[in-house]
Amino acid sequence: MFHIVVDSTTDHIREYEAFTVVPLYVNVKGKFFKDRIELSREEFYKMLPDVIDDLGTSQPNPEDFREAFENAPESEILVLTISSKLSGTIQSALAAAKEVKKKVVVFDTLNVSLGAGILTHIAAELRSQGKTIEEVVEKLTNLRDQVRFYAMVATVKNFVRRGRISAFKGFMAELMHVVPVVHVKDGFVVAYHNERGAAFEVLKKYLEKFKDFINSEFPLVIGYTDPSEKLTQLAEQWSAYLVRATPLVGGFVGNNSYGFAFVEGASE
Repeated sequence: MFHIVVDSTTDHIREYEAFTVVPLYVNVKGKFFKDRIELSREEFYKMLPDVIDDLGTSQPNPEDFREAFENAPESEILVLTISSKLSGTIQSALAAAKEVKKKVVVFDTLNVSLGAGILTHIAAELRSQGKTIEEVVEKLTNLRDQVRFYAMVATVKNFVRRGRISAFKGFMAELMHVVPVVHVKDGFVVAYHNERGAAFEVLKKYLEKFKDFINSEFPLVIGYTDPSEKLTQLAEQWSAYLVRATPLVGGFVGNNSYGFAFVEGASE
């Protein structure tokens, strides 16, 4: 059996056997917190409206990964990281892998958040079936391009704040109540479409839009920043896992945002 290590940008479905999360760092007004360790989701989203203009993130250093590798009880380790197109986290993992005597295989998910979480879930399930690291990596490689992740950002103000669009365009979009929808493509987070209405209604619309493309052999996962009863009901309706987004993602999209991920293709 092998150990699984992920970084904290991965919004995994649940906890797994032989599983370790290496935290990234959240910078709140100049003070750094280890994601999920020194700053919980509940604490983060409670403070988010007041600090959203003073947020930053930092990737783990090689020492963070090396410590995780050395503390793992298994001698073989599979590492799944955030897309190499979005972060240098994978470089820290690769550097740490050279410093330990264990067998460490680093896999680039070319995704983030819920998308990376689905690949992590698949890896954990295959591990429980007794598959080797090589067999798991082969399966993940074959599925990686079929993983779809879409996010509904509650307000364009967050894109203006981060310099993604001009203040004037953001102002006009706000007047029209535009909800930006982004997705992961070729390892990058890119714009998909602008929708009108509330982010939750856009989420429901897109679930319907893509329902015929969802491979039921794999999980459907719905992500959120702020909980609600209507969201719980929606997840039950779709038999979907419900996962609260990591602060690393929440700091980008802001409160009252949603997302979902699935594997595209026909079920076997």
